[in-house]
Amino acid sequence: MIAILSLLFKLAGVIFLLIAAIGVIKLPDPFQRMHAATKAGTLGAGLVIIGSVIAQGSMGAAVLGIMTVVFLLLTVPVAGHLLGRAAYVSGARLSLAGEDALKGILPRSSHSLDERMDWKSITVDDARGRLDLPENPKPTPYRPQFEAKGKMLVLPAMEAVRFGVIDGQVRSVAERACAIAHRSGASLAAYVLIDTHAVKAAGDQAQMRKLIRERASTAINELQGCTAKAEVTPVLNYDEGDPEQLLRCDLEPGQALLVLPCSGWFHHQVEARQEMTTWEPDGLLRLPEAHGGPVLFAAAKPLPETARTLVVRDCGEDHLVALVEWALLNNLWEIDRLVHVADAKSGEPEFAETAKRFGLAYERVAAAGADCAIPAGIEGVRAVVLGRTPRPLRTSWYGSHWLTRIAPDMRGDVLIMEGQPKSA
Repeated sequence: MIAILSLLFKLAGVIFLLIAAIGVIKLPDPFQRMHAATKAGTLGAGLVIIGSVIAQGSMGAAVLGIMTVVFLLLTVPVAGHLLGRAAYVSGARLSLAGEDALKGILPRSSHSLDERMDWKSITVDDARGRLDLPENPKPTPYRPQFEAKGKMLVLPAMEAVRFGVIDGQVRSVAERACAIAHRSGASLAAYVLIDTHAVKAAGDQAQMRKLIRERASTAINELQGCTAKAEVTPVLNYDEGDPEQLLRCDLEPGQALLVLPCSGWFHHQVEARQEMTTWEPDGLLRLPEAHGGPVLFAAAKPLPETARTLVVRDCGEDHLVALVEWALLNNLWEIDRLVHVADAKSGEPEFAETAKRFGLAYERVAAAGADCAIPAGIEGVRAVVLGRTPRPLRTSWYGSHWLTRIAPDMRGDVLIMEGQPKSA
């Protein structure tokens, strides 16, 4: 009789476990799959354990079985809650009809993880074999489209601040992003990314992934320490893939600001590339085009209070005046002087008018060349605004850091937004 009772409990448990497995495979969204895994899985495992205890028939087995069932009941619901919360915040799709009860209560990404990683969904017709799987073409680079207001280009108000979390470069970027989000009232999101290109370029990919994840974990711990007492708490986003795709932004240029360090990359400085290769993980200067809006490269160290000059390097970009006004409206810096560096007289009235409107002293300085460099001798530089990223798009070129292409002693912020240059 005991053997039959034990067999019945085990059989019932296996049936519930089978239902849980089918639910995890078949249900359409992570919330329903989580429900199947936690509810049916816990009940099934509990019944199997009870059946085993009955079969053993000893006090020791009974105590161990009861403790195991209690452990399942205490931990699985908590794990399910945390997984569901993480899935909701990351923007996972909701398949069931009805209102979103958590809207406005929990922050939620506007795009799901598969959309951010540019994966393609399989349709019902695909599953039935009536259509081929959709292709996954490489996305074309994002080109900003600016709103015209008469002859003046304008950018929308800033609604979001995003920043990259890179091991060894966390504090300056996190504190800068938190301060900007607090002053502007914008939302704040931190991105801890792992560049899978760096993993694939390594001789031992498993070891490389492990080392990068360990460094990323260290960066997350440092981030938590930096933001523990901040007025704004960032939403943490963790992804693995191509950082240029993961940091693409579908908002209008100006609605989101991306804050980055002036050096480093999302392999978190783990050096373990395959032998006989020259590939270097260095894509920091390609991110302004990927982001499609203003990108602030934050200074690594605090600047003295006397640094209150904003330098605008004008290479004839249509959107540069709008970018400067946008930066001043959002109080990115405390400045009292605007220095306009240009090759010709074009743009001088607009920048002089902008400086006057914000109560800044204005000075025009002739550029020394056609690149993004600014002349030597400008004192108290707090930040430099550029309408295009300095070329080549490498943070280190023949041993020279990219900031030296702007000025040999450049120590301030650099604000960049790519756009279309003026026609000749």
